[in-house]
Formats: sequence, C-alpha cells, structure tokens
Amino acid sequence: MGIKQQTASSVKWQVGAGFLHKAITFGTTIILARILGPSNYGLFALAFVVIGSFGIFKSLGIESALIQRKNEIIKAANTAFFIIPVLGLILYLLLYVTAPSIARFMNNKELIGVLRALGVIFVLWSFSRVPLSLLEKEMKFAKISIAEIAGAVLFSVVAITLARAGGGVWSLVYGHLINTLMYALMIWFFCKWIPDFTFSRTIALELFHFGKFIFLSALLLFLKMNLDNMLVGKLLGVAKLGLYAVAFNVSNFISDYFGNKVYRVMYPAYSKLQNDSEGLKSAYLNVVKHISLISVPFCFGVILLGGQFLRFAYGEKWIGAFTVMKILAFAGLFNVILTSNEAILLAQGKSKISFWLYFIQVAIFLIFIKPAGRLFDLNGVGMVVTGASFLAMLFSFFWVSKALSLNFKQIYRSFRPSLVCSLYMSLSLIAARSLLAVNTISKFVTFKISFILLSVFAISGYAFLIHKIDPALFKDIKKMTSS
Repeated sequence: MGIKQQTASSVKWQVGAGFLHKAITFGTTIILARILGPSNYGLFALAFVVIGSFGIFKSLGIESALIQRKNEIIKAANTAFFIIPVLGLILYLLLYVTAPSIARFMNNKELIGVLRALGVIFVLWSFSRVPLSLLEKEMKFAKISIAEIAGAVLFSVVAITLARAGGGVWSLVYGHLINTLMYALMIWFFCKWIPDFTFSRTIALELFHFGKFIFLSALLLFLKMNLDNMLVGKLLGVAKLGLYAVAFNVSNFISDYFGNKVYRVMYPAYSKLQNDSEGLKSAYLNVVKHISLISVPFCFGVILLGGQFLRFAYGEKWIGAFTVMKILAFAGLFNVILTSNEAILLAQGKSKISFWLYFIQVAIFLIFIKPAGRLFDLNGVGMVVTGASFLAMLFSFFWVSKALSLNFKQIYRSFRPSLVCSLYMSLSLIAARSLLAVNTISKFVTFKISFILLSVFAISGYAFLIHKIDPALFKDIKKMTSS
C-alpha cells in the first residue's frame, strides 16, 4: 500500500474510531454520574489533575523522537525501552511519596489512596510506549484503534459493575487501571517487535536531544490547556469557570476529536516523506484542504447556532456561555490548523519551533488574561486565548511556508473551498433563521425543532455547495465517509 492510500486509511480509522471511543466513554460517563454523584466524580477529577501534571514527565519526548527517526530504528527502540520504563517507575515512586503532601495542600485526605493507586498507570503506561511508537511509525492505526476501543469497553464494564456494587470513587480508579492494562497488553499483542535489551549511549543522547523540546512543548501545552481555567477560577469564581469550560469544550470539539486524530496519523506520514520535498508539499496542502472542510464550517456553525445548541443540550442555565463561545470558536479553528502545522514541523525535526509556538501562547496568557478578565470578564479571557492561538498559527504558517517553499496563494487555494462555502452557508442560515422567527411560523415551531431544522439545513446546504464548487473533492469526502 502506498503512503497516500495508507494515510487515507489511517485517517479514516483514527477519526471513525475516535468518535466510537467518544460515544462509549460519554455513555459510560452518564451512567456512572447517575450512580456515583458529584462528590466521587469531584475527587476523581481532582486526582486526575495531579496525574496530568506528573504525566508531563512520562517519556520526555523520546517516543516522538523514535517516530521521527530515519535510521537504526530497532536499535533506538531497544534503547528507548531501557529509558521510558525507568521514567515510569520514578514517577510512580515520586507520586507515592508526595501523595500525603499533595492531599494536605488540596485539603482532602481521601486523595492519598486514590493518587497512590492511580500512580500505577505510569508503570503500566511506560511498558507500552515503545511498541506503540513502532505501530504509529508504521501507521498501523487500525490495530491501535482496536486496542483503544477494547480498553474503553472494559473500563465501562468494570467501572459500572463496581459502581453498582457500591465501589464509589474506586470504581473509577480500578476501571482506569484495567483500561490501561488491557490497552498495554493489546499493543504488545499487535506489535511484532521483541526487545533484545541492548543499550546505545549515543542513540540515547540523540533521542534526548530531539525529545527535550517535545518535553518542553508538552509542559507548555499543559499550561496552555489549564492556565486559563486556573486564572478564570481564581479571578472570576467557579460559576464563571463552569461557563467558560463548557464554552471552550464546545468550540474546541473539532480540535480535540478531529485535529488530534489527524495529527497522530500525519506526523509519521510526514516523517516518511521528509526526503521527498514535492510529495511532502502535496500531502500538506491536501491535509489542509480536508481539515478546513470540517473546521471552517464548524466555526461558523458555532457562531450562528451555538446559543440554540446550549439550550438544546445543556439547558437555559448555560446560555451565559454563548458570548465567549462565539469568540472561542475562532480559537478552535486556529488550533486545528496549528495542530496540522505542528505535525509537519516535528516531522522535519523542528521540535524547537513547536516549543516556541507553545511558549508564545503561554506568555500571552500570563501577561494579558488577568487584566482582560478584570476589564471584560469571560469575553476578555476568550479574546486573549483566541488572539494567542491566532498569533501562534501565523508563526507556524511562516515556518511551514519556509520549510516547504510555499507561498500564500498556494495555502489560500487549499482553504478557498471551505471558506467560500461556509460564507454562503452562513448567509443562507441567517435567512432561514429569520424566516423561522416570523410570528406566524414560530407559533408552530419550538426552539428544539428549529435547532434541528437549521442544523440539517446548514449541513446539507454546505455539502451541496462543496459539490458545486469542487465535485472531485466532494467525491473524495463521500468515498471516505461511505468507507
């Protein structure tokens, strides 16, 4: 199978499996929330914030360095297999020792046992990283997706069974441990590599050299994803933080569940093409065209239908999130593009640039969120977050254009179908919404029916416009969707 066919197949698996995985976990969350209640969920969420902060150090970017590497792959894999499990064990021991201090800081003694149990995840996780990286390097994403879904199903069975038996927060803890164990075992089952326990000091230094900027980028990514929440909670209170979190999650849905899946496929795909400049350029422009077909209309849709969606899915009490959600919709779009650009930069060995992209965003957060939040409340925070994403996206375009010898016109042509069709879709949607608002019609149409009708109208209208503007692209999307 050629790289183009392999990449297309991998994207379909990642996107399709990602939504199936999301459906399983979302359904499980609803069931567990009804059984366990907010206190158990709150304790578990608190523990996972700590796990996430420790998890930044779990591989120091070595697995990304292994995926990007062009020579002595098996030798590098054997070397990495010495390093990553040691890091996992160190993290577990460090978390075990510091758990009482963390619990005192959080004013919750129950956190000690939960943290010490969840820390086992680092050990289980560390032994699966090298075979997982080898599977990703060879773009065996169908097998990875099967492992992910199997783990999610087992988590659902274990957690729900224990919760019904009165397991409380431990039903979630044991569910996640079993999930991680199942995932690791299946990754080993699918990967045919067997370590021979040889270590190369030279390769280890090369892996650390490339991985150090990946690690620093991961640290900055953690701050990027959590710093705004921490500042909003401290400055504006937990109620405003709740509104902000919902607005951010909705507006960044495509970035979280589509952009990251595409990145996971394209990073190894671009790595395979790093010696083929024309092939790399063509692949990048094709990816930009396809991700824009989803991310651009989604951004326009959030702006126009976001308020009705909040009422439809969350209820009237969440309407306060709509204004900042409209601002963050652009951040979601910029983040998808930024993720795609980061994949090409890392594939070219430019991990340092990836680090600086995150550094720019975190620096802007630290400087501007506090005054913007005090002056303009949540909207000010949303403007800072969106502005930081926009600036980072522009810098990433500059570096990608330089690396691939691209000009603005070539990049614009990739975005043109989605931009033109999204604009026409928006104008038609505004007209349709005005028509439904007419008194004689609104008497017979509830807001739920109105939201459904407008959503169907927008999606079908957008698909029709894409078909008219670029029939070949429409056939490509139809083929991928039907597959």
